[in-house]
Amino acid sequence: MNRMRCCFSLLMAATFAACGWCAGELSSADAEPAAVYGPLFSEATNQFGRMKTTLYQHQTKVDRDAGSFRYDCVGFVSYALKRSTPQAWATIVKATGIAKGRIPNPPKYRAFLAGLTNLAQPGWQAVTKVSELRPGDVVAWEHKTETSLGHAVIIGGVPVPGPDSSWSVEVYDSTSLPHGDDSRPGDERAEVLAATARHSGLGHGVMILIADPASGALTGLRWSAKARVITVPIAAGRPVS
Repeated sequence: MNRMRCCFSLLMAATFAACGWCAGELSSADAEPAAVYGPLFSEATNQFGRMKTTLYQHQTKVDRDAGSFRYDCVGFVSYALKRSTPQAWATIVKATGIAKGRIPNPPKYRAFLAGLTNLAQPGWQAVTKVSELRPGDVVAWEHKTETSLGHAVIIGGVPVPGPDSSWSVEVYDSTSLPHGDDSRPGDERAEVLAATARHSGLGHGVMILIADPASGALTGLRWSAKARVITVPIAAGRPVS
């Protein structure tokens, strides 16, 4: 499995300050009607609640009975899709043409999600605006570096508008680089990754998504509130079955 497929490179880590917006400004999923929850959100929170140990690694290795969840960003998203929305997972496997036993990398996820706008796919709904994102949606982007291809997250809250077409939103992901207001640094269940000396694996934190001022479409992101904006190919979609 390609060890470059997921997450930002370690060279970028210093630019991502782990400082999110004030928690009081966020509109979490808990504050919204149950109707906005997606099945993928329920699976993500279930994994986070039951885990006893987690680690960021490129090989997906999960033991639910033992509470052990080890995977990278697309490993987490793929595993959660398989369990919560099997039709959506079967569709993305077919559409991306991945080999048996493999999972899509971030660019493949991004391309698939972007294509939902023009081509309806079984088990999926297109999400064209940042303001339309809801808990359980998938966001993926392409950001190629020497050690990375991009990243993928599951939306964990309702986006809150901020200045300059930016939106603050809670996400669930598997990473070794914390977002703002991140759960991993203080979570003893999150094992320290030797390469970064940081707590890693499954957790949640706050990042900033950037929208086009005219259309509201995704155009980029900040890893956390004080990180620099990067403009990247980025797209979102909603698995429903």
